[in-house]
Amino acid sequence: MPFQTIFIKKRIFGILLVFIVALLFFYTQLGPAKISPGVLAHKVLREFTWLSLDNSSTLDHCRNSVQGPRLIADELGYVCPIVMVNPTGCCNIDHSIRFDCSSCAPSMCCAVYEHCVSCCLSSDKKPVLQDILTNSIHPVYSSVKDQFELCLAKCRTSSQSVHHENSYRNPDTKYCYGPPHDKQ
Repeated sequence: MPFQTIFIKKRIFGILLVFIVALLFFYTQLGPAKISPGVLAHKVLREFTWLSLDNSSTLDHCRNSVQGPRLIADELGYVCPIVMVNPTGCCNIDHSIRFDCSSCAPSMCCAVYEHCVSCCLSSDKKPVLQDILTNSIHPVYSSVKDQFELCLAKCRTSSQSVHHENSYRNPDTKYCYGPPHDKQ
């Protein structure tokens, strides 16, 4: 009987030890998500790159939105029909509109996803985006590297556009780049 008791105690101790090590590992990996918003925002801003788009009109290679079947928004802020995308991934600037906010409302929500991304990239939206980065603890925003990625994520996953997590506040303008309604 004493041999079985010692064996059981050792087994329980081993299981507890593995559990504690796993808990410490996950705590160190996920710990920053528990930090206050200001501290996390400083981490995000240190790794974040603001693109200078006002003076640039072409790149050797562009990332683009690749969202809808008809339009594309590229990282320079141009919106064009998908058939007008150059082999570089950039919109053909002769057949596109830059910083297109034509379907966007004053609420910073747009009817067209690509317009949301394009409008969000405009330099006059930088204060709005800085506020979002500074005051948000959402893990999506801690993983974005630059303004284009932030605009893609913000327009795609904005809590501003949903009501009760399962329906759009306004089905006509459901792509939002601004802060949530309660912060406007």
